[in-house]
Amino acid sequence: MVGFRLRMQIAAALAAVFLSASLCPAQAKPKPPAKAAPVRWSAANYRGLLLGRARRADVLRALGEPQSANNLKDGEELLYRGRGEHHGDITVKLSRAGVAEEIIEAFPVALSRTAAYRELGKDAVTAHYSFAACAANALYREPRGPLELTFFPRLGIVLWPDQYGYDFAAMRYTARQPGLERAPACVKH
Repeated sequence: MVGFRLRMQIAAALAAVFLSASLCPAQAKPKPPAKAAPVRWSAANYRGLLLGRARRADVLRALGEPQSANNLKDGEELLYRGRGEHHGDITVKLSRAGVAEEIIEAFPVALSRTAAYRELGKDAVTAHYSFAACAANALYREPRGPLELTFFPRLGIVLWPDQYGYDFAAMRYTARQPGLERAPACVKH
């Protein structure tokens, strides 16, 4: 009798397995990540400087003489120590033509997400990015990228994460949205 019961239990278990297998579809290949939706970006306005239009003379008029200036291959950087909205150092990046394209404030102490949302609003967008080593470390948008940026498109502001990835180490005021919309051609997926 024990053998018969055991065979019946095994048969019932196998029937349950076959039934569940027929009701559940087979595991499909994982879907590729969805393409990131384009974002409508407004150029930042920092203390009256409309990025992408303001020139070097406008920056000097609004912020005064910088503590230091560095010539770069693609333009110039002006550094203002402790002059940011959060008492951080400000770096103004100018193009070769002398147009202010980006202003970065490095915070002396990380800014919490709560404080950032309180100050800038709750309409933040987050997106993931990667760096392309094959293209001079170009930043590009990638749904599974390791770097998560938080930005406010209507303000032209990007919040750069601190080393722990939750709070923010810097605020970037930009004329354009960060990074490339897609990976450079040299990146193989």
